[in-house]
Amino acid sequence: MLNYAKTIPLYHDIYKKAGIRPRDIHGITDIDKIPMISKHDVTYYYPDRLLPSLSKKKHSHIVCTGGTTGKPLCIYTDFYTIGISATLTLRQLDLLGLPSKNLKMVHIGNFNPYRIDMVVRDHFHPHIKSFAKTDNILNIDVNTPFREIMAQLNEFKPDVIMTYPATFQYLASLKRNGEGPQIKPLLCWTGGAMLDTYTRASVEDAFNCRLLNIYPSVEAHGDIAFECRHGTWHIHDDFYHLEAIDDDGQLVGPGERGHIVISRLWGRGTPIIRYTGMDDWVRLGEPQLCECGLNTHVILGGVEGRKRANIVLPTGKVFPPGAFCFITPVLNNLNTFKVKQYQIVQEKIDLIHIYLVIDEHQRDTPPPVDLIKDHIKEAYEKKVGPGVTIIVKEVDSISHPTNARKPPPIVISKVKQE
Repeated sequence: MLNYAKTIPLYHDIYKKAGIRPRDIHGITDIDKIPMISKHDVTYYYPDRLLPSLSKKKHSHIVCTGGTTGKPLCIYTDFYTIGISATLTLRQLDLLGLPSKNLKMVHIGNFNPYRIDMVVRDHFHPHIKSFAKTDNILNIDVNTPFREIMAQLNEFKPDVIMTYPATFQYLASLKRNGEGPQIKPLLCWTGGAMLDTYTRASVEDAFNCRLLNIYPSVEAHGDIAFECRHGTWHIHDDFYHLEAIDDDGQLVGPGERGHIVISRLWGRGTPIIRYTGMDDWVRLGEPQLCECGLNTHVILGGVEGRKRANIVLPTGKVFPPGAFCFITPVLNNLNTFKVKQYQIVQEKIDLIHIYLVIDEHQRDTPPPVDLIKDHIKEAYEKKVGPGVTIIVKEVDSISHPTNARKPPPIVISKVKQE
């Protein structure tokens, strides 16, 4: 990968400035000698300096991130790279005891131009139809009305459903209220956003199957890790090398929380080597033998969300988004799935709004909505301490992020991190 990267202006310039030559790197243990690259580096060299030569462009396809926090990041992929990434899905299905042959899968995703979902659908699937079955894969745009999605699922009868946690939560409400009687999946897969335990419990109750995490990204071109049936997040060690750094860019040790640094060990297009731009909080663990039989490096406790969504309190205490979902134990203790969706928004350092969308079909069932709101308010006041106002409010819906065609995040902070 280093020999390939040095032919690309982005890496050639950075490595030349650092005095790095690929022949100086003798193995993965030397990776700390290689400079890290940032999202800014990649966007600065886009569009003409992320491939070995301009002639490669005609065989490549642009893929972009969602860009919910500003300008999206765009890189290049190709048929070979997409094909290799597909083997990760097949591997995961096999390891979860679901052989891929004749398995019917539905992917409810973002099919905007330049999104990787669209590129795979339009530039990969048509070329493999002669030797691989593709009519057992159904793609649905995530912005399709939920009842239309349920109707398509009911007709297709998928074995595996893959979509965002918030989408699953809405579909679970419809399923619980009697829609989609033929929808009986063997597995639900979710990624692209943080999965809280309340959403997991709600979806598993409605669809009567496991809801497990995958960890995909545009830069990774595939699933970096996946959650097995025993709750362990297994990293695909032969496809990716992961590190974690603190706010000063220094590596943290195993088990310590840090921002992910990813190196993709395969593929062409734009290589990703020691890339810091994903910004997810993770705690990386050493290889360990899991009850499922796998022995891999792991992500301890799963991905904890993005740094930009940190909740910073007046006391100086910082909560990663994954550690700020105190609403979950409240709803679990009240034994209710009445909350169809929720969102936590830190408007100011001393003001937090919690928005609840109530399932109208269950509104008149116990416990009362006012009791739910009171318990949530009490739980958050206890956690954040004095000096922070908590307002719990019922709303009809929660809006999508500006310029993004994906479900809204669970936790939002409008407080500048510094």
